[in-house]
Amino acid sequence: MTGLALRGEDLVDAGQVAEQLSLDAARQARLVAESAADRIRAKFGPGAIGPAAKYRPAS
Repeated sequence: MTGLALRGEDLVDAGQVAEQLSLDAARQARLVAESAADRIRAKFGPGAIGPAAKYRPAS
């Protein structure tokens, strides 16, 4: 079994941090994908991206 101990001092608000560290690679990948989806929606509108089941097959 592996252990990990962290100690936080002089912590600041999350809005002041350039990048949040993650020890979970799968969670980090989801955050990157979510950010990309947000940028697509901001540029092309809320209907530009969504679940694949929502769209009809190409003709």
